[in-house]
Amino acid sequence: LRRKVMHLDGALTFPNLYNAMIEGIEPEYSYDEARRIIAEGLAPLGKEYVGLLREGMDPANGWIDVYPNKGKRSGAYSNGVLARDLHPYVLHNYDNSLDAVSTTAHEMGHALHSVFSSRSQPAVYSRYTTFLAEIASTCNEALLTDHLLAKARKDGDVDMQLLLLNQRLESIRQTIFRQTLFADFELRFHEHAEAGNPLTADYLNGLYADLIAEYYGPDFEMGADDQCEWMFIPHFYYDFYVFTYATGLTSGLALADRISEQGDAAARQYIDNMLKAGSSAPPLDILRNAGVDLETPAPIVAAMDAFAETVAEFDRLWTQKYGKM
Repeated sequence: LRRKVMHLDGALTFPNLYNAMIEGIEPEYSYDEARRIIAEGLAPLGKEYVGLLREGMDPANGWIDVYPNKGKRSGAYSNGVLARDLHPYVLHNYDNSLDAVSTTAHEMGHALHSVFSSRSQPAVYSRYTTFLAEIASTCNEALLTDHLLAKARKDGDVDMQLLLLNQRLESIRQTIFRQTLFADFELRFHEHAEAGNPLTADYLNGLYADLIAEYYGPDFEMGADDQCEWMFIPHFYYDFYVFTYATGLTSGLALADRISEQGDAAARQYIDNMLKAGSSAPPLDILRNAGVDLETPAPIVAAMDAFAETVAEFDRLWTQKYGKM
C-alpha cells in the first residue's frame, strides 16, 4: 500500500515507513472544539464518565495545563494523584491539530482511570499497573476515531476518512508491530546476558538487524545504520516496559469494539471491573472481568483483522480519489 500511494519502485526503506501517506490535509480544532468532539466521541462510555471527562477537560477546574508556554516541558503526560479528594494533573501542549485532539482523549483516559481507581479502592490498591494503564488511554482514542470516521463518512469527506484511516494504521503498526519487535529484542538480549554472555554493540546490532529482517520481511531493504535504532529507545532501561504498549492497544481496540457493539452494559462492565479496580486483583483477571481475555488469541486476531480491514478501506478510498493520478 505504501509503495502504491507513494509511487515507489522496489523495496521499502526506513524513511519510506515514516513518510506521511497523506499530505496537505491539516484540519484545525480550537481547544473548545476538541472538548466538544471528545465528549461526543466518548458518549458511549456513559453519563458518569462523560461528566468527569468534561470536568477534567475544563481548564477552569485546574486538572489540565492546556497550551505551550515559555519554560514549559514538551509533550503530554497525566500524573494521577491517587487520593480520593484530589484530582489528577495533566500536562498538555495543545496545538489545534488532529493529533492534539487525540492526545487530549488519550491523557484524559489516564486521568479518569486514576479518578475511578482512587475513589473506588483503598489506598493500598488504588495504584493500577502499567499493563492496564495504556488500555484506558487507547480505548478512548479508538472510540474517538470511530466517532470522527462515522462523521466523515456521513459527510462524504474522503480526505478526512483517509487521514483518520492512516492515523489508525500507523497506530497499529507502530504500537503493536514495532513495540512487539522491541519487546522481542529486549527478551532475547536479557536471555543472552543471563546465559553468561557479554552484551556488546556488535551483538546487539546483529540481533536487531535479524529482527528487522524477520518482522519486516523480504520487501524491506536495510539501510546502513538501521540496526542501530535500538540505541535511541530509552525504554530498554525500564526492564520489560515496551510490551505493555502492544497489549494495551490490542485490549483498548477490543474494549472499544465491545462498547460500540453492546452499548451501556459493556461500558458499565469496563468502568466497574477495570477502571475502578486499581490493583485489587491480578491485571489479567481485571482485564478479563472487563471483557477482554488476553490469554486467548481472540483480541490479537481482532486487532489484526481491524488492521487488514483498514488497509483495504484506505486502498479503496485512495484509489477512488487519487488512483488515476
